[in-house]
Amino acid sequence: MNDGMVEYTFTWFIENYSYCSLKNGENFWSPDFNADDLEGTVWCLRLCPRGLRDEDKGYLSLYLCRRDDDGPENFPLKYELSFLSADGATLRPQQLENTFKKGISYGNHQFLKMNGISLLEKSVYFPGDNLRLRCKIWIGGGNIHSVTEISARTRIGMEQISFRYVVEGFSALEPNQKKITRIRSSSKKGLALSCTLYFTDGPCCQGKIMVEIMPSGTDQVLYKCKLFLLDGSGKQIECGEANNRFDASRKDIQILPLSLLRQEILNRKREYLPDDKLSLSCECIFSTGVEYEKIEKTQYEKPFVALYQKNDNDQNSDTEKLSNSYSALDDFKEMYNNEFLTDMAIKTKTKSFPAHKIVLCARSPVFKAMMINDMKEKNSNIIQIDDLEDDIVQNLLLFLYSDNLETLQWESANKLYYAADKYAIEKLKVICSSFLIDNLSISTASELLLLGDTHNDSRLMKAVEDFISKHERQVYGSDEWKNLIETNPELVSKTMLLIHERKI
Repeated sequence: MNDGMVEYTFTWFIENYSYCSLKNGENFWSPDFNADDLEGTVWCLRLCPRGLRDEDKGYLSLYLCRRDDDGPENFPLKYELSFLSADGATLRPQQLENTFKKGISYGNHQFLKMNGISLLEKSVYFPGDNLRLRCKIWIGGGNIHSVTEISARTRIGMEQISFRYVVEGFSALEPNQKKITRIRSSSKKGLALSCTLYFTDGPCCQGKIMVEIMPSGTDQVLYKCKLFLLDGSGKQIECGEANNRFDASRKDIQILPLSLLRQEILNRKREYLPDDKLSLSCECIFSTGVEYEKIEKTQYEKPFVALYQKNDNDQNSDTEKLSNSYSALDDFKEMYNNEFLTDMAIKTKTKSFPAHKIVLCARSPVFKAMMINDMKEKNSNIIQIDDLEDDIVQNLLLFLYSDNLETLQWESANKLYYAADKYAIEKLKVICSSFLIDNLSISTASELLLLGDTHNDSRLMKAVEDFISKHERQVYGSDEWKNLIETNPELVSKTMLLIHERKI
């Protein structure tokens, strides 16, 4: 072994990660790797997407595993496990030190909490639905003498199937009488599935229409499904949706109820049942298991010191230059901060914010309509906003220029959500609603319920209704709920009735 410390960096890229179909206790292995200074030992990363043990449900478990190799019986090791962001930044690094026997794994049972992970966190840890895991191993002591980089890639297969399902003689169907159709895709794998429709007649769910989508193979898992009813004119009416891609327990979504009851469809038979035929459009995405895995690259670097050595002719390495360079969003933000070539202004009651027409038009269809149509804002180059405070407008503009929010609190998220909805800035609206849902509490449930109702946001409403259903006594006894009863009794009655009906 060379004098000094040797560093090995193993990076594992997993594409289409959210379609990993493993349940709690099931393992996902990276390709094996080894190297000269590892004395014949063979290693891999071991991932449990939904936790290794029962008590780890809702967590991602990650381990470094030694294979049953030809190396020494005991092998002491210093190593680090971490995530990588899209730009290569190290996230949640955990340094460990263990003596590995053959076939033994060490790591963290609860490496990342997946239950309730927010949209922002998903975009950080799973950019583009790719997971990047890194393991650094150090052999020897002293200064780092050399670095070897090894990278591997695993791709999880996925297949989308869209089909039309027509049920003839719908009005004559008997309870639990099943109508079945079979579909086969044209892909090489020839994914086959059956689709079954029936309605129930139980005391708690009378007339509920169920759609069951069952793939033929056990390695094919339904991860996303969207159902539409097609009326007589061909218009699509959304009537069912399920998505368990990031579900911590990988719940089964093969049986999906329609949002329309049988009687509701019969009441509008002329519209929904032309020739007594019920037509559904089904969009399904399946996981088809691992379709590709291999070591893609092994790179033996120069001595570590040489990577960062400077001389008179080369003051900075390419790596340093790149890391110190500004991104396009950094440049836009700088242009905004310096008010460079601004050509319009957004005014509140107390302050004026210089801005750029081209940026506002690119980021908001509402601002774009003001600037290109014959409206007063186009002629005056001023957008007057009297219903938002200065700091909210400031944060709104910073997001439009940088695509980022520096800080977010409950009150600011509430107001920015209002602004995002008003000006149709969808990404900002999703970020704010995710923050509000993640920070839902007994005292804020009433406020968020009213916000969701005001903006007709079904996602917010469902999140609050689910929360209230779990904490009824505390929410109904809170001062905030009592105030809501006085100010909006209709909303309170509708919510309580809905929660009650769900429990029947």
